Amino acid sequence: TTTLSEFVCHLDEAANTVVVKSAFTTQVGEASLPHTISYTIYPGGTIDVDASFTTGEKVTVPRLSLQSLLSPSLENVTYYGRGPIENYPDRKNAAFVGLYSTTVSDMREYYVRAQSMGSRTDTRWLTLTDNLGSGIKITADGTLQFSALHYTDADLWDVRYGHLLPTIERREMVLNIDCQYRGIGNASCGPGPRKKYEIAPDSTHTMRFRI
Repeated sequence: TTTLSEFVCHLDEAANTVVVKSAFTTQVGEASLPHTISYTIYPGGTIDVDASFTTGEKVTVPRLSLQSLLSPSLENVTYYGRGPIENYPDRKNAAFVGLYSTTVSDMREYYVRAQSMGSRTDTRWLTLTDNLGSGIKITADGTLQFSALHYTDADLWDVRYGHLLPTIERREMVLNIDCQYRGIGNASCGPGPRKKYEIAPDSTHTMRFRI
């Protein structure tokens, strides 16, 4: 469960911006994971997003991410990053950095057992648009990892087999902007990820991007 512990909104008259800051705590078992999100909103509509996540002392987590549900019309995805196939921190050498275009529906993978899917790493920027070209652009401060699907992780893990996904598909688009993502490893038929691809306990991770 996630609870809001602090919310502050103020006008920075000198910079002509509105700053919105929120602090949350997510409970994972007996551990508490604090995280903060700050939005700096400019007059022209640009928004800078700063996020910070702190992991617990004895807790390992698979993902530190921000998630939004967006309009079903934003079906077209263009990004500059690794592709065109899905890729993860420890599985990306076969995915080359380039400019790629796809759709949210086509970012689905056809696994026998439903699971998290569709990740793209080392992304510099991405756009999400409708068929007329209107939408939003997200630019990383460095690089980011993202996925855009018609399912949440909870949706994917609650259904047993991949062929059942059409029965739970959402109309809206589920966008995940990942700060950190645990490596995939080979746990289905071998060891888990190497230590450097784990999200370390008792550590803080930050990311920044512009909408």
